[in-house]
Amino acid sequence: MRSFLLLPLLALFCHFALADDKVDESMLSSGATSPQSTFKESNNFDKQSYAGLEDIFQDTQDIRTKGKYMLLVFGKNGCSYCEMLKQDLKHYASLRTYIKEHFSAYYINISYSKMHHFVIGPAQKPKETMLNTQDLSSIYDVNSTPTLVLADPTGKTIYELPGYMPHVQLLAVLEFVGQGLYKDLNDKQFIEKLRAYILKKTQEARHAS
Repeated sequence: MRSFLLLPLLALFCHFALADDKVDESMLSSGATSPQSTFKESNNFDKQSYAGLEDIFQDTQDIRTKGKYMLLVFGKNGCSYCEMLKQDLKHYASLRTYIKEHFSAYYINISYSKMHHFVIGPAQKPKETMLNTQDLSSIYDVNSTPTLVLADPTGKTIYELPGYMPHVQLLAVLEFVGQGLYKDLNDKQFIEKLRAYILKKTQEARHAS
């Protein structure tokens, strides 16, 4: 799993809420199936957190890739950068459309605690578990909000972005993953190619404006 802040390049056009780069990937593939009755007891009181974005974010009671890439957005109440991200999603149709077409997306408000039916792994042999919100955020070592986690269609983490990123650069990151440009790259190659792709998309946007 990669968690790069893309500095100093992105310092030109990004403001980040920084987090430590520590994630135990083994936790992503662990867990035992819990009774369905536990799942049914979960509630939906956090849905107001993404009001107006229900076409993008799915109900976090059941988190799975559904054959797409997966986008987890960890936010909390009173987080100004989370609000900036949500406003970008409401304002920029290109960002909304790309997420809806290529990602199963979930907004997870860590200010609340609810149960999540979390399913990852190959479609033929998925791993299922019930996790509360705090345990789910601990898996990805969420220390700042927003924290965005991008995973492949099996739920394997590809990239973790702690902090807010302006819409042009965020769309570039999503495209880099959604187009599979990250594949077969080691960590060094990944960061170099992602930086180059973000810079290219930023320059294109400036020339178009």
